[in-house]
Amino acid sequence: MDMAMGESAMAAPARRGWIATVEQATWVVPAIFALALVLRLLLLVLLPQQPMSDGLWYMDRAGEMARGMGFQEGGRPTAFWPVGYPAALAGSMLVAGPGTLGPIALNLAGAAAILALMFRLGAMLGVDALGVRIAALLYALYPAHIAYTGQPFSETVSTALLMAAFVALIAGRGRWWSLAGAGALFGLTTLMRAQAMLFPVGALIAMALCLKDFGWRGALRAVLPVYLALAAVVLPWSIRNTVEMGSFIPVSTNGGIALYYGANDRATGDWYAWERTPIWDATGVGIPYREHLVRQVELDRRFKALAKDWIIHHPARWLALGVRKVMLLWRKDSDGLWGIDSTYPRLGVAFTAAQGVNQLYYMGLLLFGVAGLVIALPALWRREDARAPLLLLGCMPAFVTLTAFGFTGQVRYHYPAMPCLILLAGWSIALLLRRAESQAALGRRPV
Repeated sequence: MDMAMGESAMAAPARRGWIATVEQATWVVPAIFALALVLRLLLLVLLPQQPMSDGLWYMDRAGEMARGMGFQEGGRPTAFWPVGYPAALAGSMLVAGPGTLGPIALNLAGAAAILALMFRLGAMLGVDALGVRIAALLYALYPAHIAYTGQPFSETVSTALLMAAFVALIAGRGRWWSLAGAGALFGLTTLMRAQAMLFPVGALIAMALCLKDFGWRGALRAVLPVYLALAAVVLPWSIRNTVEMGSFIPVSTNGGIALYYGANDRATGDWYAWERTPIWDATGVGIPYREHLVRQVELDRRFKALAKDWIIHHPARWLALGVRKVMLLWRKDSDGLWGIDSTYPRLGVAFTAAQGVNQLYYMGLLLFGVAGLVIALPALWRREDARAPLLLLGCMPAFVTLTAFGFTGQVRYHYPAMPCLILLAGWSIALLLRRAESQAALGRRPV
């Protein structure tokens, strides 16, 4: 007993170091939240961005919805893109007035929600306090996600919703009403990202494998309340589409074009410019681009048919292209900075340097995140109940990877996976720090 007390006393100074402060100090968590918000606010003040690309389209649709014109484009009802994010922007405009103030406030709220959900998700899955706090700090400092705050893109808000749904699914796995709540959140996310309706299936399978108290019976019992609630949220919009568009459209009509992007003779695996060019007519779709809104339902069907026909007749090329899409998805992380480049094209060297810093930061996150996943993976067959839940953090990276394989490998599509990978990175970094701390304590012991 005396020896144990002596060893404890010898180790005590190390526990009073900076590692113990990060892990235990009550001021650390609010400081991380403050840092995250201050950095994003500084960007908004120093480098305010003009809406561009998808963000500009969202703003136009949201402004029309806020003025009571409904979800339309060019005077015609549309379902070309999902309605959820424009509707959220419209709500923010009704509160804060026209312009970008409401949408930017929504992005700030989304970033804060992602940070809070990282704390909750990490604690539920076995990431200790040190690992979660490191992960939160890494997210607060993440350059690309800071830059995203300045653009009315859907990634921040939709990721916050998807994470909330995932957290609710895991936390409420034994209660039908909690599962229904998770399903409703998945439904709201689906109205922003149509592919989100498929995520609960993969998540429930992963939970059956990784959570001892859930299993396959739990997964089967959860399917009904989750998907009934999801359908209850999505179906009213589907009915609106049926009435307005003359055909049953669950969420949007852009699925055919998205599929065709990654399944044709010209496909590169990434986005490429072909709308409003002769390439459009060369696709053989038979509908001029100027009629893409009027005939969007027909267009969706024809592009789906063209893509499926190409896949059937070129299976080897499609599989090889899928591998390339996955590589493109994860190879870089510059997308969050596009809005800055578009608004300030003369930044030149400074912008290039910012891209370089962000890429190095991103590669570090990937390195430690994948390392954490690899370290936790053996828990699946070794029946290590403490570490196995950590593998659920691989659900979102796996989901966006499979989505890219089927559609395109645009780098912005990995956005929803980053909070989960950052949690894994925080966990693996915490393991290294604790190991270094233990070795240092052993080195200080008298021989």
